[in-house]
Amino acid sequence: MPVDKQINIKSLLNRIDPLIKTMHHVKLDLGISPAKEHIITSIKYQGLNQMRREFIQRLTSSTIKYVISKVKYQRERKQLLDDGFDEPDINAEIFHLATGYFRKSDIKGQFSELLLFNLLQYHFEAIPVVRKMMITTNTGLERNGSDAIHLGLSENGEYCVYLGEAKTYTSGFTKAFGEAIKSIIKSYNEHRNELQLLSYAEFLESEVRDLMREYLNGTIDLPVKLVIIISYCTGKTLDLESKEAYIKHYIEHAINECRKITDTHFRDEEKNKINPGLLHEIHYILFPINELEEILKDFQLQLGLK
Repeated sequence: MPVDKQINIKSLLNRIDPLIKTMHHVKLDLGISPAKEHIITSIKYQGLNQMRREFIQRLTSSTIKYVISKVKYQRERKQLLDDGFDEPDINAEIFHLATGYFRKSDIKGQFSELLLFNLLQYHFEAIPVVRKMMITTNTGLERNGSDAIHLGLSENGEYCVYLGEAKTYTSGFTKAFGEAIKSIIKSYNEHRNELQLLSYAEFLESEVRDLMREYLNGTIDLPVKLVIIISYCTGKTLDLESKEAYIKHYIEHAINECRKITDTHFRDEEKNKINPGLLHEIHYILFPINELEEILKDFQLQLGLK
């Protein structure tokens, strides 16, 4: 069914080029289902220097956009101006407000979800319609459901829903993969119920809110795409001789890990096989990281979590 809404999705995307400039990515067939090009990404090298510090700084800087909408940001900024804050102090205050939704006990999950928020916008040009951190009313509890729900356009130029699942494992790629498959299937089965949370989403533009409500009440039908991002540890940092050698190492590492995936990994929580139509809609982003534990520690420190 054609959709009459005219939403300029590109104009609503966050600008995340500074983060992307610290990452390298390639698209290729990984030899796993579904058979199509997927994404391998890694932290960028300049010469033999890995841009780890810059990557963490820019990922952490995106917490404001992740947690706080443009509307809420402007409201907070105006209030702080009225309270007598200078411009540099305003940015610091809003950053502290945003990082206040993070917590040390779930640093791996929050690292994954922040990364997913950014890469869904960059690789799929899909805008967030639910902000997970803002609708968690108790910061001591985790809200269940999709790690990300975004709105984008399909290859045919039709609106579609993107459901995202993010896993960060310091070891065991195959276990992370299997868990991610189970989680994304569950998210797909439950996402319509979760979208009822849109009543909390004051940041949504009226056209986006109306479109999602029409999807929920059955007035329109939107295809659903599934995106899984898995960040996993490759071990200690290697001493290689060139930037190209490092890039090749991470690509080959991810491909070799994919060779360990079997049909048993494509099961839901009841160990049922995935519906082939649903499997076809999955896209993978694999993120091999050397010394992942150190990255997570740096991420935690940048957030100000002791």
